[in-house]
Amino acid sequence: MIPVNLTGRISAGDEATKFVRVEELSDLTPSYLIPLAHDQEFTRGCGDCWAEDFAALERFFAEGAWDVDWFG
Repeated sequence: MIPVNLTGRISAGDEATKFVRVEELSDLTPSYLIPLAHDQEFTRGCGDCWAEDFAALERFFAEGAWDVDWFG
C-alpha cells in the first residue's frame, strides 16, 4: 500500500535517492500529486507528477520500480 501524506526516500528504481511524497487532491474523485525533490524539505530539484486515481498511482510506482523507505 502506498501511504498518503508521508514523505519517503526512493532507495531503488528510477529516481533513486530522491524524496517523494503522495498528496491526495480533493477532487470529486480523488487524484494524487506526487512531488519529487533532492532534499527532504522539497526545496532543491523539485518536480511533480500526477495520477488520476489510486490505481494509476500504483501503476506509476510500479513502472518506476520504486522501493521507497517511508518516514513516520
